[in-house]
Amino acid sequence: MNRYLTLSLVLGVILVAGASFAGSTLSVRLVEASNSGQGMGSGLADVSGLLRDNLPYKSFQLLTSRSLTLPANGTAALSGGMVAKCSGPQGSMNVVIEKGGKQVMQSTVELRDGTPLILGGFSSSKGKMIVILLAK
Repeated sequence: MNRYLTLSLVLGVILVAGASFAGSTLSVRLVEASNSGQGMGSGLADVSGLLRDNLPYKSFQLLTSRSLTLPANGTAALSGGMVAKCSGPQGSMNVVIEKGGKQVMQSTVELRDGTPLILGGFSSSKGKMIVILLAK
């Protein structure tokens, strides 16, 4: 009987872990973070606490928001000549950020449903550009 209980627990853990990678859409947002002004731009309510609590800036403005289908295999054209190229499943996604046709960042990331991932710190005229990835 203990063997069946153990097997049931293992299967339950696998099902729960698998559910965290069941998203169908990847949200890609380009945000400008700066100390000129204050406030959170529209379209950032779901990540406002994360940005305020973890980054040393007072103002966050959404510049571009795009969506890709998961598993990702596409390009999201962002503002200011920036592009996010994403490929692969959300548990092992390759992400390349380009600015002006030149690669500025490349990484393999693991995205959990509903947990935003902040990438970047790319220079801008007012502060820093960040990319927020979110699987839903």
